[in-house]
Amino acid sequence: MNASEDQIDLILSKWLTNTASQEELLILENWAGLCDENLEIFETFKIVTNESTAEPILVNLEERTNDIWEQAFQKKTDSQRNWSVVIKYAASLFLLAALAMSVFYYQQLEKESDSELVAETPSFIIRENKPGQKTKIFLPDGSVAYLNSSSSIRYLSGFFGHERRLLLKGEGFFEVAKDKSKPFIVETQSVETIALGTAFNVKAFDEEGEIRISLVEGEVSVNQLANSDNPLILKPGKELLLSLDSNTFLEQDFDLEDVIGWKEGKLIFMQANLPEIKLSLERWYGVHIDIKGKVASNWKVTTVYENQSLKNVLTDLQYSRKFAYEIKHSNVTITF
Repeated sequence: MNASEDQIDLILSKWLTNTASQEELLILENWAGLCDENLEIFETFKIVTNESTAEPILVNLEERTNDIWEQAFQKKTDSQRNWSVVIKYAASLFLLAALAMSVFYYQQLEKESDSELVAETPSFIIRENKPGQKTKIFLPDGSVAYLNSSSSIRYLSGFFGHERRLLLKGEGFFEVAKDKSKPFIVETQSVETIALGTAFNVKAFDEEGEIRISLVEGEVSVNQLANSDNPLILKPGKELLLSLDSNTFLEQDFDLEDVIGWKEGKLIFMQANLPEIKLSLERWYGVHIDIKGKVASNWKVTTVYENQSLKNVLTDLQYSRKFAYEIKHSNVTITF
């Protein structure tokens, strides 16, 4: 059964956007084989739409659409002109689809150059940990990311482009594979940390009001996205604290276990007050904690728990801090 022009119109548009089914592709193939005229139209259009070009897809969109149409038909006879509406519609659809994907790409990855035509639009990979979950992630360039609880990273598949950029929420430790041609960038909130080959920890939970970047080895450059002309260079054993309220940096030494002990299953408190402990326990164990009663203002805890259950941690704290607790599924009540 011969397909109608409207049906071929629809299948052509699907073929251009890679959404045609196998059955529809078979119909298109049969249509192209009906006569030399159909085959020539189809083959010419494939050549034109698959040609390579250095022109950015976002530049001169209307002219580019017309150019594809004109090239596909500049050698055709007048008897073929009744297909001009079909092909021009399909060419326009192809370019509009490319435009939509390109706009999404540039919005998500602000640093990527808009001067090259992408033959295959990359997709974003998202890795997200729920409270109580920690993961080790092997990245496409050979780097390794350790992702803490209540944290996530997002990056383009294959680290497409001229850089290896990740968007981090929460906390992560990164062991970066060396590649001088493609800097490794961790972007979190208003700050980006740039490295070529190094190991560093970034802690940037929204609710804590600060960003903490700790360098274990190598060298990193840290700058605020709004002011990238004045980067700060960090040396091993040093960390930067950025207060989001005052928008100021503080460079200081750090204790290695305190910063990256979480990778080894160590829950570490260094002069932590009750709100800090509550937040850490909620992330670490995936629970909700309700505090009842009056707590002394000088309530501080310095200790380390390694691979301990929530019950063991609360029991240990209970001995020295004199409170009662109750665990019901994922809800915990602490009463002073």
